[in-house]
Amino acid sequence: MPENSKMGPFPGPILSLLAHVRPCVIKPAGYLFTYFYLTGVFFPGSITGIWAQLAIISGHLAFSIFALLVARGAHRTANHFLYFVRLLLAAIAVEVVSFFASRHLAIYFGQRNALFTYAASLSLIAGISMAVGCYHDMVSQVVPADGGWSKKGLFGVPVNPGNYKMAPIPGMVLGLLTAGLSIFVTVYFDFSEGLFGLLFIVLMFLALRDEATPKHHKLRQNIYRGEKEYPRAIIYSAALAGVFILVSMITKRFDMSRLFVYLAPVAATLLLGVLLERKRAPGKYLQYLSYAMLPLSVGLFCLIASLI
Repeated sequence: MPENSKMGPFPGPILSLLAHVRPCVIKPAGYLFTYFYLTGVFFPGSITGIWAQLAIISGHLAFSIFALLVARGAHRTANHFLYFVRLLLAAIAVEVVSFFASRHLAIYFGQRNALFTYAASLSLIAGISMAVGCYHDMVSQVVPADGGWSKKGLFGVPVNPGNYKMAPIPGMVLGLLTAGLSIFVTVYFDFSEGLFGLLFIVLMFLALRDEATPKHHKLRQNIYRGEKEYPRAIIYSAALAGVFILVSMITKRFDMSRLFVYLAPVAATLLLGVLLERKRAPGKYLQYLSYAMLPLSVGLFCLIASLI
């Protein structure tokens, strides 16, 4: 069997087929699901019946696709705090436009927009990282002889962003407070997908922890770098969905709408094994555009709805 037939999560015949298929980039797929969902929100009269239900499902799929990209981005970024700030600013911009739409166009958004959930997930990861890393420092008493600070991290995230030295106990307290606050604001302010969405991003961050190997997708890249990341992500997402479905059944809060919420991340995890990613990192201006896409998109739909 040829060596490239063993690469990645796909068997040889599927890889051979993909070699002749035009690539489908991940972000455009996420945008298409987002636009279909926004069409159902802003123009409910134009989408009825099964199409209205599919529009709602598209929203959950879009959230899950970009959640996986956020989890991968948290590994790739060199500045987690700046990543958090950019997501937070974009989330606030979307919220301002959404407020206008609800106030003047009677458009109802069930929850705060997804960018708030993405930002909260980065805060949760940073808080856990700081708490666990400082605990390790307290136990091992790792203090460099030159007085410098060693970037010990959980999940590949530095314990103290900015390379500031902090005593273990205050660091643990600050990390736990950060993690707890991230969970609290997500639940209290009703961020998109709630606690389930927050935990999904953290689990995907854990799943996507492998380094790229020489065998990784010589055809093209997707977000799954190591050979174990794809099955690990599927297992984690399915386990999370199973736990939440079980809890909702025990508490007698289960319905079909919740089933769509819980199963959409599993479907997106499977889908991103086929959808392909850019080989090169986007330039600075393209990165800024990616943060502005949701505010601009919601604003465009709001403008069209106000003119019709």
